[in-house]
Amino acid sequence: MSQSPEIGGGEGFTFEGDAAAFYLAALLAEAYAPGIDDRTVIQVSVQQRDFGEPLDDVIVDFEDDSKNPARLSLQVKRSLTISSANSNEDFREIIRDSWATFNKPDFRFNVDRYGTAVGTITPSKERALKTLCDLARESLTPDHFHARFVEGGNASPDIKTVKNDVVTLLEEEKGMSCTTEEVHHFLAHFVLIQFDFLREGSTDPSEAINRIRDCLAPDDAAKASLVWSRVVQLARSSAGKSGQFNRTRLVHFISPVARLRGATSLSHDLGKLTELAKSYTNLIPDDIGGTKLDRTQLLESLDTKLTTAHVVQVRGLPGSGKSVLVRRAVQRSLEQGPILFLKAEQLEGTNWISYATSQGLSGAPLEQLLVEVEATGAPNFLHRCD
Repeated sequence: MSQSPEIGGGEGFTFEGDAAAFYLAALLAEAYAPGIDDRTVIQVSVQQRDFGEPLDDVIVDFEDDSKNPARLSLQVKRSLTISSANSNEDFREIIRDSWATFNKPDFRFNVDRYGTAVGTITPSKERALKTLCDLARESLTPDHFHARFVEGGNASPDIKTVKNDVVTLLEEEKGMSCTTEEVHHFLAHFVLIQFDFLREGSTDPSEAINRIRDCLAPDDAAKASLVWSRVVQLARSSAGKSGQFNRTRLVHFISPVARLRGATSLSHDLGKLTELAKSYTNLIPDDIGGTKLDRTQLLESLDTKLTTAHVVQVRGLPGSGKSVLVRRAVQRSLEQGPILFLKAEQLEGTNWISYATSQGLSGAPLEQLLVEVEATGAPNFLHRCD
């Protein structure tokens, strides 16, 4: 039976919201995050059970430098006990849904991960489960992994106990015995992540805030804590709506609160746009025989219009100074950050891709580039009309 995401996730305070927000901070920073090695976060989704995800609390998609994907599927628990007791519903559900995730047709073997993110857990059990999964990943074959648990093997009693608990729950779920290969492969893909959000002096919020601060423009760096609060709020409210975030959507929510530096992955493009804008404006003469006219009143009028509209058309008779006004407006916008400034006589090709190639820009989608320009510079469009 389908469960409403409002019931599964809630819209009030939840530990799950903090965990999702931590991954959103990594998404904003295009950074690494716990659970998947050597890949950066590109998307975060919450409460996705209705979309075919057994482990539905937090789904994190990653990519490496070659755009190879990986997915981390997590059930989030504020506290967790590791045992196979009949009363231990939380751990039973995690093993059940992890097994279902492992058996999904689109699960990427040796790439994807699943498991749980917790706040409070008995330290000895945490160490034992983490070590158990590490041992599975370190063994190339099921036989090698099994040898750790025979007499004389290197698995400690605590690790053996946790393994027996996991196998017991897997066999209850299957309704039959598990093979050595199934146990080995299941554990090799399982992760346990512990977050520290709730106690005084907790460290994970500070780590997330520091990541966010590195993403903000220097003048707005002091707003990092405010942005973190905004991200936590977004994560919690989206849980009630089965929300998804890529960096573009996240930037749209954050940019009204603070100005960003711009995506690291697009730093070359943003720098190139700045160079092109400066070059194009320098081609516009702003003097008559060495004399420059004072256009302060026109610029002030333009500024007023730009506060109420994203698109402003500058009109006038030929030679009235429209291009000079645009030049000075662009120069002032460049003081805030990169902009996209196009001049008809410099346009090449028949679409954005051909123009971008001709100007030495990457193949990044125009939408992504415009989002970064909006978040780092001036989100307005000027058009000179003869």
